[in-house]
Formats: sequence, structure tokens, C-alpha cells
Amino acid sequence: MQIIADIKIQHKAELYEKLDAVIAAGYAGSAAHRRGVLVTRRDFDHFTVALSPTIPFGIIHEKDQARRRRFGE
Repeated sequence: MQIIADIKIQHKAELYEKLDAVIAAGYAGSAAHRRGVLVTRRDFDHFTVALSPTIPFGIIHEKDQARRRRFGE
């Protein structure tokens, strides 16, 4: 797996704009290798985008690894 971007956001409105740009660039670079895209939420303001040989080309998988806080933490 090849991480192509590490994205930090301050406002939710930034998220889709940044993800769209990174994913478009990733597809342009991955066409020859036929890799799909994995978007991982590391925290509520932190995302990584990676090209993965285990995901079919043209497919975007999302993975949520953000730590959920329990009530009262």
C-alpha cells in the first residue's frame, strides 16, 4: 500500500474538497498500476489516502479508525 496524502482539516467543509483533489490525482497516477483507493479516518480531523493493490481500480474503500470517546471521558 502506498500512502499518497496525509490530510488534516479544521472544518468539515474542507474535507471533501481536499479528498476529491487527492483522489483525482491518485487515480491519474495509479491507472498504470490498476490500484484502488483507501481513505482512512485516523481521527476526526485527520485522514490518509492510499493506493492499494488489494482494492480494484476505480473503487474507493473507506476505513474508520477514529477513537470513539465514551460518555464522560
